[in-house]
Amino acid sequence: MLLGHYSSAFAAKALVPRVPLWSVLLAAQLVDIFWVLLVLGGVEHVRLVSDLPSNPLDLYDMPYTHSLVATVAWSLLAFAAARRALGLERLAASAVAAVVASHWLLDLVVHRPDLPIGFGVKVGLAMWNYPVPAYLLEIVLIVASAVLAVRANTLAGRALTRWVALTGGLVLLQTGASFGPFPSSLPAMILPAFLVYLLIPCLGAFVERWGGAEGRAEAR
Repeated sequence: MLLGHYSSAFAAKALVPRVPLWSVLLAAQLVDIFWVLLVLGGVEHVRLVSDLPSNPLDLYDMPYTHSLVATVAWSLLAFAAARRALGLERLAASAVAAVVASHWLLDLVVHRPDLPIGFGVKVGLAMWNYPVPAYLLEIVLIVASAVLAVRANTLAGRALTRWVALTGGLVLLQTGASFGPFPSSLPAMILPAFLVYLLIPCLGAFVERWGGAEGRAEAR
């Protein structure tokens, strides 16, 4: 799962409208943000394999970011940070933690058997081996969850336009990631992704700050 991870953020925003959009967008890729840092630091390991379909990454060593045990730990840390650092109430903080936890579950569907349960057995349903269905799954998740969030937050006017633009941008990015050229090197692949993971929450803050209340007022 790549940009389809943001579907969990949109779903959380639909279920808990008061949770800040930027916080769940950040939570959706929190694990991958630390994965990039640990790969660059030589703690976790990955290699490019040109004949792998959908995603050319052989993710053979990532116990600290993508194991099920680590996912529980990351989720608990996210809950604590949301409560203490962001001052979110319990339900909103739980939504942030749930989005972090969803990363592993969504990855389970598409990853090859490279997701550790702990530090031994690895699992994955390998939908990446079928590029077109894998791509369509991510697009359906992104669009459907965005529609749910828009309806739950009763957005219209310029606020709706900004949400549509954000969703459309995710669709375009996913299309490029799924069918773009083979990366020239590992850093050339993961560093742009890292920047996207940091940029999307910033865009989410813009969408909500300059669109949320305004859009709801227009809708009324």
